[in-house]
Amino acid sequence: MSLSHTRNFTLDLMRTFAIVLMVIFHFLYDLKLFGWVSWDTPDGFGWQQFRWVIITLFFLALGISLTFAHQHNIDYPNFMKRLAKITASALIISIVTFIFIRENWIFFGVLHFLALASVLCLPFVKMPRTSFVIGTGFMLLGASGWFISRWPFHLLFTDLPLYTNDYVAIVPWLGMVFFGIALGHNAWFKADPMQHLTQHRYSKYAALPGQHGLLIYLLHQPILIGSLYLISLML
Repeated sequence: MSLSHTRNFTLDLMRTFAIVLMVIFHFLYDLKLFGWVSWDTPDGFGWQQFRWVIITLFFLALGISLTFAHQHNIDYPNFMKRLAKITASALIISIVTFIFIRENWIFFGVLHFLALASVLCLPFVKMPRTSFVIGTGFMLLGASGWFISRWPFHLLFTDLPLYTNDYVAIVPWLGMVFFGIALGHNAWFKADPMQHLTQHRYSKYAALPGQHGLLIYLLHQPILIGSLYLISLML
């Protein structure tokens, strides 16, 4: 059975690819967490760039999906419903990490960024050229070094952890979401260039992770860490 064409299959595959890379990255990180390897994850050379690839895909996908969903008329009910899910998930992550790993708790990670970026970028979903210019501006500001990575949180709070297990700098990464808006208006991407793959009988399974990214994001680390812990007990 082919996948329904009501969704953009290319976008779903893009999300799936990002999710697969994320799970691999966190699995390798967890191996170090349990002391089984000595790799310099997640901040060593190569590992940091690996993470950049993952979040780039996620943030581009956010901009594209905002465009596909709202470029004609902003669907505020569905937007608020999605925003509430992401915000609540981000809040849960902050609370859990604050309780169990207070010295490195997550105060502004990927989900927090996705929630904020959704609000800030929504007014621009009908403006691809403007979005591209704004995105370029954010990337140039990031490269200039004028903004420290913790802006503006270092101005608002004085007791944040020196190191957090997950952090996304607003500058430059918001630029990627704006680039995603521009890409969402691109005729080539809107034409769903990977759509021909939906004729494959297993295409729906390839798209499935990309359609349930938030759930996988929330569950994959507890499953990985729990599984590795059980293995450690048997060693």
